[in-house]
Amino acid sequence: MGNLMNTACQLSNYSKRNVRVYVTEKALPLDAFIAPQAGDEQAIPAVLPGDKKFSFRPEVECVRVLASQTQQVPWEAPRLVSVFVEDADDETVCSKQIMHNMAPSAPVTVLLYDL
Repeated sequence: MGNLMNTACQLSNYSKRNVRVYVTEKALPLDAFIAPQAGDEQAIPAVLPGDKKFSFRPEVECVRVLASQTQQVPWEAPRLVSVFVEDADDETVCSKQIMHNMAPSAPVTVLLYDL
């Protein structure tokens, strides 16, 4: 048996869009990762609506997985994984939430298609 306490998750992005992966020690609300776009004072909902875009917070560390690439994402138990899709036209804009505060009990492989 291998050491599952200090390893990596693998994210394979088979889509045409870049994604951002966040690994955190505790559950964080959506507004820890994203903020309303300039001039929009609306609060961030619990689930991102498909017709509204938000800005990624630049001060929050993430791993970018580019379209059609696979990336190892540092992970160790107990950590939480959140994945968001970058806008097709602007990498600083979040267009979709894939997973939020997922708590894998061991390293996982995440496969993304058709974002």
